[in-house]
Amino acid sequence: MRFTAIALASAALTSTALAAPSPGWEHGVKNVWNGKGYGGWGKHKQKDYGTPPSGNGTEPTPIPDPGNGTCPTPVPDNCITDDQANTIADILRQLISGYTLELALEVLTEDFIDYSSAVNIIRNRGNDYPFTVNDLTFENRAEFVAGHGTQPPIPFDVLKVWHGCDTTTVQWQSLRSGNGSPTESNDVPVVGLGLLKTIPADNSFGFQISELYSEFNSAAWLVNNGVFTPSAVTTSALPTATAGGVKVRSLPHLNVI
Repeated sequence: MRFTAIALASAALTSTALAAPSPGWEHGVKNVWNGKGYGGWGKHKQKDYGTPPSGNGTEPTPIPDPGNGTCPTPVPDNCITDDQANTIADILRQLISGYTLELALEVLTEDFIDYSSAVNIIRNRGNDYPFTVNDLTFENRAEFVAGHGTQPPIPFDVLKVWHGCDTTTVQWQSLRSGNGSPTESNDVPVVGLGLLKTIPADNSFGFQISELYSEFNSAAWLVNNGVFTPSAVTTSALPTATAGGVKVRSLPHLNVI
């Protein structure tokens, strides 16, 4: 009898627990921790997004959508706009394809720096000296003007533009990088990326460029300018799909990773 009484009592407790309303999820209301959690971890970690049902048959207070729990980061007032980023990309184009001293003096800071291992190795005509390949190309605006200002204009097209608060990234191409060179011998397309950092300035643009980091296909540039003559490369047909997957063709070993 004693065992039977215990069993009946347990069954009653179980039925009561199963019938009790879930305090957090009933009627679509999100779970409210109320300061409780696993070992205290959940204390004050979760917001109460609404009022649970009162149990008197009324509908719960509408619950606002919490979204993903993040707030948009405020944008500083001195950040460049989309239009300014496109202007910066066009300034880069003009510096390459239509350079003028007036533009360089207005848009580049006096302590402007330019880094490009591609330019350095072109200046070395493919060698690793006299210019250090992985060092600054121009250490200030005066060096840029003296070095770049004497170059012939190069056709330059802007392909894509991305920007952050004070940086603009430009994907570009030149279809005739050997233009103006007496040794021009080819027109292999050259594609590159340039990242320009800007600071606010009191000029007609509202900014100046303080840093430029650019890399591009220097091998094609050297070929187009007649420094190198490409070797003949034997190629096979394009890869074809087979029952066992794609058949990969073999290429000459060029130490390319």
